[in-house]
Amino acid sequence: MSMIHLDAGKLGSEFTNVQPPIKSVPLLVILFFASSIIAFSFGMHLIDQRTLYWICLSLVVIIISRLYCKVYSESVLILPSLGLQVETHYYLGHVKTHFIDISHIEDIIINEAVTMHSILCYLVVLLSDTENGEVKGLYPLFSHSWPPLSSLKDVYRAVQAKLIKPNQR
Repeated sequence: MSMIHLDAGKLGSEFTNVQPPIKSVPLLVILFFASSIIAFSFGMHLIDQRTLYWICLSLVVIIISRLYCKVYSESVLILPSLGLQVETHYYLGHVKTHFIDISHIEDIIINEAVTMHSILCYLVVLLSDTENGEVKGLYPLFSHSWPPLSSLKDVYRAVQAKLIKPNQR
């Protein structure tokens, strides 16, 4: 996992967190071929061909669904006069994009989640109500990749310098 920072000066910044390659897909492909070989060795194709087809089809569906849900990279684009654009890229090529208008951003913080065995740090955008200025929600950034605290600090400093502090003047 690596955080890539592209700085465009006053125009903004982009932080992209790229995931390591998938390790479970080759395992699923091996499982698919192994189960096919086992089924053929027991003569399942001679006994009940429909069951063999259903097993193969279900394994293919599992592989495709795993690839469809697996995140390849996450990026945050900081646009000083507009807001934040959050993109999530998946292994099968589809992209989810979410834009947060600058008028809805109250602040950005680094939050901690404490579990039984670890402490996870994550970046959160505090969303405000435009009418009364109260915080109405939280929007987590990099929620699929969990970058280390040092990378989160870099993103936090860039957002504070380019988005939050210029609007407080």
